[in-house]
Amino acid sequence: MPDVQLRRRAFTLVELLVVIAIIGILVALLLPAVQSAREAARRMQCANNLKQMALAVHNYQTAMQGQMPISSGYGAEGSSPSAQRSGKGWIVCILPYLEQQALYDIFAEHGFKGEFGSGGGIKSANCRGAMKTNLPMLKCPSDPSSKQTITTQNQWEGIEVATTNYKGVLGDGKMGGSASIHPSPTPDCHNTNGCPGLFYRNNYQDNITIDSIKDGTTNTFMIGEDIPSQNQHSAAFYCNGDYASCHAPLNFMYNPAQPSNWPNTISFRSLHPGGAHFALCDGSVRYLSDNINYDLYRGLSSKSRGEIVTLP
Repeated sequence: MPDVQLRRRAFTLVELLVVIAIIGILVALLLPAVQSAREAARRMQCANNLKQMALAVHNYQTAMQGQMPISSGYGAEGSSPSAQRSGKGWIVCILPYLEQQALYDIFAEHGFKGEFGSGGGIKSANCRGAMKTNLPMLKCPSDPSSKQTITTQNQWEGIEVATTNYKGVLGDGKMGGSASIHPSPTPDCHNTNGCPGLFYRNNYQDNITIDSIKDGTTNTFMIGEDIPSQNQHSAAFYCNGDYASCHAPLNFMYNPAQPSNWPNTISFRSLHPGGAHFALCDGSVRYLSDNINYDLYRGLSSKSRGEIVTLP
């Protein structure tokens, strides 16, 4: 029999272009789904970080007979300032309960005594390495910029420090008073004491305990999210970098960022779409829409004003 030659039919240019176009369309359809899945994973990790911090606060207060973690202040502010103001922030208190005993020990040995303003306390040379320790637990995975140390934080200019995405809730005090554009009627308290929330730089003067939360642990914010690139007060272990106020609407941001505009930017925000996480005083974590009612949002930030508020 004669040899039969089989011919393979090649793709035409038109067919190749059609295949490429179909692949492009499929990639375009799948990419948003992949990005959405990745952001969902990042949100879950962020919520878990806040959960672990809230549990660490509870473990601390249990060990300390109900006393909440304290920030030590950095200046002679408030009704009864301490003779030595180290600048230690409340996050330092919970480090042993976040499996960071060694880091806590460095601060305890070198940073709990002395005057911050004179180069003592946590500003001492012996604490410089600890101050720039980046802990993944304190970082929102949706904010890659927060993983970098920074030298532009207030009172730390030129000194390398780590930042945090998670801030204690001061309440809704109007930061800077008339310098703020936000409508909260609550007086500014950040440079004194007696704030309506749990965490602020002079809370060491107020003996805040778990029993101080008269409005109910399920209806009171403990910790919320922030973006260090939007707020120049974000040094992780510093008493003037680990709190924010609910005086601004949730997710208020300047574009471009104005991180030094502190009366308007020491507030809560995230890079998650449409909202941000908050840990409540009962240890639970909720994702709140940035469309949350402003008065409800403010009410959730206070510990004992008697507002009748319920989370949506």
